[in-house]
Amino acid sequence: MTFRTIVVLGATGQQGGAVARSLRADGHWRIRALSRNPGSEVAQQLAAGGIEVVPADMDDSASLRIAFADAYGVFSVQGSEQGAEVETRRGIAVADAALAAGVRHFIYASVGGAERRSGVPHFQSKWLVEEHIRGIGLPASIVRPVFFMDNFSRPALRAVLLALLRSYVPETKRLQMIATADIGNWVAQAFDDPGEFIGKSEEIAGVELTRAQIVAAFKRHGWSAGLPFPLPRLLLRPLPYDVRRMFEWFGEAGYLADIPALLARQPDVRTFDKWLAEQRGSRVPG
Repeated sequence: MTFRTIVVLGATGQQGGAVARSLRADGHWRIRALSRNPGSEVAQQLAAGGIEVVPADMDDSASLRIAFADAYGVFSVQGSEQGAEVETRRGIAVADAALAAGVRHFIYASVGGAERRSGVPHFQSKWLVEEHIRGIGLPASIVRPVFFMDNFSRPALRAVLLALLRSYVPETKRLQMIATADIGNWVAQAFDDPGEFIGKSEEIAGVELTRAQIVAAFKRHGWSAGLPFPLPRLLLRPLPYDVRRMFEWFGEAGYLADIPALLARQPDVRTFDKWLAEQRGSRVPG
């Protein structure tokens, strides 16, 4: 059997790691990860797991073209930590390199609501990348995930996120969420069925819950740390504008994923309770 190669960006991160695990579970892909330092401990851990690690940098287009050589597909994801302009530039560079390398299926990780003029900087940056991908004629699928359940994993961050929900989102407003593992499964399905997915953009979510329902689920599963307490909005002002604007948008508009449509194709998509139970099996909840 000939195994075709999928290049996974961000293989040590949340989305890229989930994609690599789902592709590995498929059992018929070769997985290639990019690293600015293939000799690093993290890169060596990937290699020990059967993933090919090659040197490349999103700020070096020539290295990307070399890394994409002979690859069937590319999964592209960029972080927004260094700002929207950097994210956009890197996302465009990756798409251009994939086109130059003749990649046959490119999957870009955007965000739910990217196309709806949210005013959230890291949503807008992803929309610019989406537009570029369509403009250059790259054979692509675009996945637009909603809020990650995985963001709640760390108690300190959990407290901040719940405080933001309390401050910006009405009590009756539901937040759509998805586990990153299910994003990985969507991507694996897309690579398995290119005829169904190429040219498609889809916003995906597994559940939608109010803040009270989220807190109640935490309590059912023994996650005591990081549960909400009164926190004045004044104390949230030092947070980046990008984050505060995103939660304002959650309250004003929010995600619009068609959850039944996703469940029809991926019936094992995680509920929040299922995700919490899985975390209990792999860690001690805070």
